[in-house]
Amino acid sequence: MKKVAMLTVMFIMAIGAKAQDCEVLVLPYFNNDRAAMENYQEVAPYKFEWRCAYARAAFYEADNVPEGADVFQISEVKNKFTGSRLPSNYVVDLSSLSYYAYNFVDFQLKYPTGDKTLCFATPGSTHPYLVLRSISDMHSVTNQMIDNRE
Repeated sequence: MKKVAMLTVMFIMAIGAKAQDCEVLVLPYFNNDRAAMENYQEVAPYKFEWRCAYARAAFYEADNVPEGADVFQISEVKNKFTGSRLPSNYVVDLSSLSYYAYNFVDFQLKYPTGDKTLCFATPGSTHPYLVLRSISDMHSVTNQMIDNRE
């Protein structure tokens, strides 16, 4: 009985953490306007889930540069709201790194076909590279994530 109760509590905590991660990842999409984001969640929950999945699909960490990827320094990435750059010793936390908060799309738009994988050197992190999927891969991974939820 105690195991069942403990598993239930852990499951509820995981769902709550997942929802919180979504809010952290998607809030910058709404220019950090929490009321606008919460309204969107109520009015269009499926679209909110898609935006969250898209933000999650944007990145992964790697020990090596994927074949054909172009490499940038993480310090080239700017916060869209403050204009400040990420430090060169930035430590990646995928649960809170928002695709929408930084100018990652600007890097992607340098490649008009939308099919270029990009890497950012992150020597301060556990893995030395933050990989930004191509726009087309982000869409594919997002759609897979959404399909697997249903």
